[in-house]
Formats: sequence, structure tokens, C-alpha cells
Amino acid sequence: MAAPTRFADNVTRFLFERAAVRGALVSLDDACREILGQHPYPPALRRVLAELLAASALLASTLSFKGTLIVELQGTGPVSLLVVECTADLGLRATAQWRDAAAALPVDAPLCALAGDSAASRLAIMLDPKDGGPIHQGIIALETASIAALIERYLTTSEQIDSRLVLAADAARATGMLLQRMPSAGPEDDATWRHAASRLDMRDADLLAASNVEALLAARFPSEDIRVVAPRAARFRCDCSSERVANALRLLGRAEIESALAEQGMIGVTCEFCNCHYSFVAADALALFTQPGVRGDATPDVAHTTRK
Repeated sequence: MAAPTRFADNVTRFLFERAAVRGALVSLDDACREILGQHPYPPALRRVLAELLAASALLASTLSFKGTLIVELQGTGPVSLLVVECTADLGLRATAQWRDAAAALPVDAPLCALAGDSAASRLAIMLDPKDGGPIHQGIIALETASIAALIERYLTTSEQIDSRLVLAADAARATGMLLQRMPSAGPEDDATWRHAASRLDMRDADLLAASNVEALLAARFPSEDIRVVAPRAARFRCDCSSERVANALRLLGRAEIESALAEQGMIGVTCEFCNCHYSFVAADALALFTQPGVRGDATPDVAHTTRK
């Protein structure tokens, strides 16, 4: 008998053997703690980031692409910017910028409360193929619903994939389950889909307390024959580098860099995702504009430039 599949820091996909229904489970443990530990996020923002990390890993696991899935919130309220990224091989990172008002929000505040004015704020899911192809972008309407309900509605209406999603997060981990009706499904699969979808109305504790995949699926879908696919590891990984930071400085332009150097004599850049600091003395900073380097259209990391 095969050993049970550990439900920790991985994404595990599963298939219903007798119906065109598929799903995926995610648990982010060390990965979530490492990512959220990079900054002193207020409680409501920590929960939102945790849930979006779990959702991003689930969405990325369903795609056949080489690139990065990006969830980005631009808000006018307590949170002005939020970015969650998940690569095709489930490397995760996240960052956010917030105002003092975020600390006063209850831990269960909906995403729209963090964003502020829903008409002036924007939530987007983007697929960056990283191979020179165009970026695909979808916009999600900001409503009072939970993050799971927002993404579920987006998948069902915009992507035309019948989906159910549940997310749960606490101080130690972020978890989630995604269930989808496959594009090949026919009328013969209707009853199974309806029954399976109804079974996703679970308590947060059911997901957060789970320790192995098979037991969780057996408890949720006791009458179904389910095949579990080998899990894929999910981890915190930041791809910032001196080369990418150098490219970001080039995008600022020589005049901006010279102004910073005249003021402080050097340039310091801190990656907002992992807190790694990069320093450029005057000679190195100016050399960025006289030596061949990274292509000017490469995407820079989200970074905070400090003048020291």
C-alpha cells in the first residue's frame, strides 16, 4: 500500500476516475511563513496575502506554460499595492505596500476593504510567458465577497471553466482546494459535478488540520474513486539579482541616477520581495549607461530605492 501523500508545502492534483472532474490541493507551510516574514504586515493583510498565495499556486498548477502567474492589486485605500507571483514550477513570492489604516482592519476584512474605492482600485490576474510572448491579463471585479468567491466567479465567467474554490489561512499555513469541471465534460458528468461541488462547503478547520491528501479527499468525497497525482513542491523563491536591479536602474534613466549620486554618492536598492540589498557606488552606477547590459524591455523587480 502506497504511503499517504503529505499535505505540506506542495500542490497535489487529483482526478475523478468516473467523471470529467479534476481538482488540486495546496498547503503552504514554511513557504507561507517565509514570505510573510519578510515584512511586518498587519493581520488583515497577512491573511489576504496568505490566501492569494494559496490561490496563485492552485491556478498555476492547472496551466501548461513556462512563465509566471501574477496577481496584482492596485488600491486607493489601506493597501496601495499588492503583488503575488507564482512561477510554473511553483516558486512563490509576494509583497505589499500599505498605509497606517490597514492596522485597524479586522483580520477577516474582505479584499475590497483593503483596496478602498472599488471603482478606482484594480485587481488583475496576469500570465507572463517569459518567452517574449504577450502578457495575458484578466480583471476581477472587487466586491465584498471572499477571495475564493472572487476568483471562483472569475474562472467561471471569464475563463468559462466551472470551478469551486475554498481557501483557509492561519498564522502557520495557507491551504486551499480547487475543483473544476473539465472542458471535455458532458451531460453524463452533470450529477457528479453538482454533488462534488456541493461537498466543498467545508470549514476552514477541515483544511488547516489536514495532514495527508488521501484522508482529506476521502472525507470530502467518500463515494468517489479518485486518482491522486504525485505532488509538486511549492516554495518561497525570489529571482532578484544584481543584473535585474541594474536593469531597473537603467529604466530610471541617467539623469535620475546622477541626481541620486550627487546627493548621496551611491545607490542602494532593496528587493521588496526578499529584502536583499544591492549597493552601487558611483562608478558602477554610471557604468550601467556606458556598458552593454540587460535588455531595456526586461521586467524589473518591485524594489525600493534608498539613497545612502
